[in-house]
Amino acid sequence: MKIFKNKTRLDFQYIVIEIALVTIGILIAIAIDNWNSNRLTQIEVDDYLLEIHSEIEGGIKHQDKAIKRFESMSNSLIRVMKIIERNDIDSIPYLKNIIWPIGTTWPINYELPILEEFIDRDYLNILQDDSLKQALKRYNRIKENAKSLAEFNETQYLDKVESFINKNIEYLEIMPSNVFDERNVNNHPRVKTDFKKLFNDLEFWNVLTLKTETFLVELGRVRSDKRRFELIEKKLSRYLKTKD
Repeated sequence: MKIFKNKTRLDFQYIVIEIALVTIGILIAIAIDNWNSNRLTQIEVDDYLLEIHSEIEGGIKHQDKAIKRFESMSNSLIRVMKIIERNDIDSIPYLKNIIWPIGTTWPINYELPILEEFIDRDYLNILQDDSLKQALKRYNRIKENAKSLAEFNETQYLDKVESFINKNIEYLEIMPSNVFDERNVNNHPRVKTDFKKLFNDLEFWNVLTLKTETFLVELGRVRSDKRRFELIEKKLSRYLKTKD
């Protein structure tokens, strides 16, 4: 009977040890699987960030071009306003060459598909670098603000600018067009813009003022966006150097 009790105790101890070993083995396997899964995810995150860095650099180049464009167009319209302020009728030929931005709308929009996919996949929460994480989070706000300004710009142009131009300005007089030049189509042969009359037209002055103001607002916005993009690029560069 005593031998039976001892055997039972040994069997129970063996079972407990066996369960413990199996449990430890499972936990080790899970830990290894999690470690490997996290390692692969981190590799994928770093690959994304490398491509995002290239996207941001491309975005900065796009912003540089937009800044030059908005500077040029706003400066041209400011010169037009100065000519009208001085009532400088003799400068009408020059005015006709520089007023063309009034008939355009070139807002800036942002499309960075790799960064947007990175955010959609919730990879921001995997980043351990909080400073980089916060910088990347700002992208969606930058994109939405640019979109809102572009929509405002388009609405303003369609509601106020285009309708005025259609009624008061012969379009080809102020807008260079290679499409029509190639087909030997020049200005309207009988109808010309009365620029002298426009010098004293309040609606024309207001349209000109609004359009110039919009370009200046867009210029300020793009400059601000560029500073944020440069901050993202700086933080990405610093992060990627730690991965070399």
